[in-house]
Amino acid sequence: MDFQLPNFKHMTAEDGKVYGGHNTVTSVNPYKCYFIATYPDGTIVKGNNLFVTGWDDIPQGLSKLAYVLSTGHLIEIPRYRAYKPLIECSVGMDGSRIFHSIRVQCLDTNSIVIDKIILRQDLISKHKIGDRIWSREPIPAGLENDKSWKYTS
Repeated sequence: MDFQLPNFKHMTAEDGKVYGGHNTVTSVNPYKCYFIATYPDGTIVKGNNLFVTGWDDIPQGLSKLAYVLSTGHLIEIPRYRAYKPLIECSVGMDGSRIFHSIRVQCLDTNSIVIDKIILRQDLISKHKIGDRIWSREPIPAGLENDKSWKYTS
């Protein structure tokens, strides 16, 4: 039995569902999820979507970072020295994608704090859409050369 992933482009703000033989996966609509960066002067920059986020195009010096999910969740990220979000997804053989999480790397004084925002849920995992998982990693070498990091003011 062949199960097709939904065409997210034609969805509303409702979640996407993928039905399997023993599991049902509910996912956010990736076209309706985006970041919001706020700057000290009150300027607000809104990202695009999970396919083309627009993160690399925003200026340095943000003072606040948040994510809006298609489910209505507003996820505010605590203030750190810098941020670098990564989108985790599975890509099918037909090019379709299921988005699993937004993994926001946050530069702290002595480590990288990972604030992982869950974007899908199923009958097996204990995590639901909008849940957050935190972890820490050591600061990698060459961080200063990575242009995807956006520093706070």
